[in-house]
Amino acid sequence: MGPDSRLRGIVFDLDGTLYDKRPLERFVMRRFWYGLHHLLRYRNVRTSLAGEEHGDYESITRAALQRLSTRPAVQQRWLRWIREQYDPTVLEGMRTVARPYPGAGALLESLRARGFRLGLVSDYVGVEDRLTALGLSPALFDFCLETERVGAMKPAAGAVTRMLEGMALPGADLLMVGDRAFADQRFAETAGMRFLGVQVGKKSGGKKSGKKSAAQAGDWRPWSGVVARLEQLDPA
Repeated sequence: MGPDSRLRGIVFDLDGTLYDKRPLERFVMRRFWYGLHHLLRYRNVRTSLAGEEHGDYESITRAALQRLSTRPAVQQRWLRWIREQYDPTVLEGMRTVARPYPGAGALLESLRARGFRLGLVSDYVGVEDRLTALGLSPALFDFCLETERVGAMKPAAGAVTRMLEGMALPGADLLMVGDRAFADQRFAETAGMRFLGVQVGKKSGGKKSGKKSAAQAGDWRPWSGVVARLEQLDPA
């Protein structure tokens, strides 16, 4: 990561970045053990939407349903399952098994106190409920963007534009913190932001073993290393 002299804001992803999402994923899989193929199909369809723009929430929802089935009646069953079973189960899991990474709340408070503008960008709707379920106050963030709400998925250019407008800062003055190279890191690159990656499952400092792919090249650290890096920053 280059010099930090111009940094004035920090943008965070949520899932897998501010908390370890693996316990939540196990919770959801146990709940839907009887229809695991159903669950995996839905997740794969959401992943296939990465980088796409559909204009608004209704349109991107329709695009997802059309990939799940070509039959309108089956699409409606999928929609009921998502809204009445999947989404409530995820929120329940976030309340009961998901926990913020150690010191996440204190880190956000410290960054705000030091004058950084903070943003949150998630591909899911319901960010405020998800943060509250984790015990993190939505008020810690100056701006929150639910890309799905505006019909896009990271790293879509339209979502980048919305984020830059909401943060009221140019990309060169921002740092993105995320856990997915294909979404968060590419989102940062599209916006002209610097990027700091969270390595999943790393408890202490040091580089990840093995070679990184070209897509993952950059500053990737375990959560403890991310905290140490952010604590070194001073706003411009």
